[in-house]
Amino acid sequence: MYQFQNNEESWVRLDYKIIQGGNSIKLYCDTKILEGDIAWLTSENYLIKEFDCQNWNDKEILHNNLHAKFDFPNYYGGNFDALQESLNEIDIEESGLVVVFRNFDRINTKTAHTLLDVFATSSRYHLTFGKRLLILLEVNKSFKTESVGAVEVRWF
Repeated sequence: MYQFQNNEESWVRLDYKIIQGGNSIKLYCDTKILEGDIAWLTSENYLIKEFDCQNWNDKEILHNNLHAKFDFPNYYGGNFDALQESLNEIDIEESGLVVVFRNFDRINTKTAHTLLDVFATSSRYHLTFGKRLLILLEVNKSFKTESVGAVEVRWF
């Protein structure tokens, strides 16, 4: 895995630019740019997992797709808490894992925001162990979402 440095060689890398944004999520409204970025990440040994979210307004379909593609255990609960726990337990190999959500703008706004929060939180979790989880979203130009990945400040 490429180790980032505080220099121009790192600063121009796509993975650095995505992670440096703070939540490891990048939006795409141009499929050609998305395909080019997927090709670059593949050339850097990232594992790519793609999902078509066209029918994901049904949460059961959403969770069944995630369960199957990530090969979560049979006891996966099919809800966002179970998703968070399962994503945190996945083993990220190679340079990292890229999750591509196509037609992401078709998902119900509340569901989409919750899904992004879960992935952003899991991405931060994996970064603490030096593992990269990047999320690429194919959306239309009018797509809007609230900030994601907010973390509660807790007492210790």
